[in-house]
Amino acid sequence: MKKKLLLGALCLLLVTGCKDVKLDNGEKAIVTFENGGISVDELYKELKESYGAEKIMDLIDSKLLKEKYETTESEKTYINQTIKQLKDETKKYGYDYEDYISSTFNVKDDSAFRDYLSLNYKRNLWAEDYAIESVTDKQLNDYYEQEVYGDIEASQILITIDVSSSASDDEKKDAENKALEKAKNIIQELKDGKDFAQAAKEYSKDSETANNGGSLGKVNTNDVESEVFDALLGLKDGSYTTSPVKSSQGYHILYRTSQDDKPELTDELKEEIRTTIGREIALETGFTAKALKALREENKMKFVDTDLEKSFNDLVSSQDTSLN
Repeated sequence: MKKKLLLGALCLLLVTGCKDVKLDNGEKAIVTFENGGISVDELYKELKESYGAEKIMDLIDSKLLKEKYETTESEKTYINQTIKQLKDETKKYGYDYEDYISSTFNVKDDSAFRDYLSLNYKRNLWAEDYAIESVTDKQLNDYYEQEVYGDIEASQILITIDVSSSASDDEKKDAENKALEKAKNIIQELKDGKDFAQAAKEYSKDSETANNGGSLGKVNTNDVESEVFDALLGLKDGSYTTSPVKSSQGYHILYRTSQDDKPELTDELKEEIRTTIGREIALETGFTAKALKALREENKMKFVDTDLEKSFNDLVSSQDTSLN
């Protein structure tokens, strides 16, 4: 039985399951002997010292986040997909699903696991929202200057690396060398005067663009792989790459037709940039813990039990240390 399960079950017992039996010292009993017994206060003290901090942290965050976020269809989908995937994986490898979630996630059953996933989903929502709110005007303006570009009208010739996943390392290397050599030969043909659109129709392995002369239309940072877009930024209008550009797809020969002006920094674009930066910040190591600390402070959280407060603060400190 894991710590959280034990604490949750026994705390419930303290509240609902104890009869009004007193020990000689006047304390409420949970177990009695012929002489003496164990009081509710003794059990509570032991549980608080051993398991209380982790459980109270989950209870605090769950209460605050449920007040802030309703359970959406997106959350339900995330939970259902996560559980389905985990059930498929445990079945594939011969594990019992219930035993696995109990030992791995400290939950007693599927319902408790759903609560666990819901809490973490809402924790991540808050971390992202808090990060977005924290984005400064300087960060926003710097991003606009350095990361926002006008659309580029471009074309490509793609030479794929044709090899099976079961191929040996030598076979994969040989296939890559052949693709690279073919791309270099096509570039030489272009230098010798061959039309780019015609070369794309003849050689490109990108079935969606080849018949249209390799046209990608207008692209920006989210439309193509970073290696491709960076190469296009380095070209002048009306020029092509004189060295093959490698990406996860293979080797590209790229042609840049033109580039639009950088879009104006409208309020709508500001919000898009703020969201983009915030989501990146939220993924930084330790940021979720920082955001949750801010949430508790924002709600003026105070402990009545000073011993539990100390163990809670020790847990928070240990999290900070491990994250750092």
